[in-house]
Amino acid sequence: MSTTYGTLYGVSVGPGDPELLTLKAVRIIKACPVIATPKTTGEKTLALDIAAGAVDLSGKEILPLDFPMTRDHATLRAGHRAAADAVAAHLKAGRDVALLNLGDVSVYSTFAYVKNLLEEDGFPVVMIPGVTSFCAVAATLGQSLTTMHQPVHIFPASSGPTDEALKLKGTKVLMKTGRSMPEVRAAIEAAGLKEKTGLVQNCGLPNEQVCHNLDDASDDISYFTTIIVKE
Repeated sequence: MSTTYGTLYGVSVGPGDPELLTLKAVRIIKACPVIATPKTTGEKTLALDIAAGAVDLSGKEILPLDFPMTRDHATLRAGHRAAADAVAAHLKAGRDVALLNLGDVSVYSTFAYVKNLLEEDGFPVVMIPGVTSFCAVAATLGQSLTTMHQPVHIFPASSGPTDEALKLKGTKVLMKTGRSMPEVRAAIEAAGLKEKTGLVQNCGLPNEQVCHNLDDASDDISYFTTIIVKE
């Protein structure tokens, strides 16, 4: 007897504004009976809150997934396995699952960890692209990210060699600053790029902070901060 599994959909919900969900993302969320959402400290489910601003989620089964915020590899692997197993239980029962992801599912995504494990287990997985934070930030700042023949470099500022990144030609996008905001600020100033820097914190959310001046940026680690250094 053949078994028909449900499909896991990785659904991009954009950086914060529900109006930035694509028509396809909305359609998939409406169609899936199970909505999986990353859960952070304090029971916050930001991706779910964003989706709820665009789609009526009444009648859906909500599946919160814990993704540990740590750099310990063993703890991370265990957390990702537990999340994948929770989703797999629904897929085995033939139910499609939409796993919500901030920004785009292909860029620094929590979805990627579950995707890889479930694909290895033989489940069908589909990725639904969306608006990235850095594209939304560039639009909010009223500037283009690049022009013809000018490169764009994207770095996780929380762990990358910021000093080396800032030496590259073209536009630099620094994401995931978190606790590293003071160090990132100091590196930008030391590189003499302060006047070429703009950023948005919590882009598209009610507490959005638009900073055309680096001095106006907050070091509050609760902010999602995307920095654009454009030369």
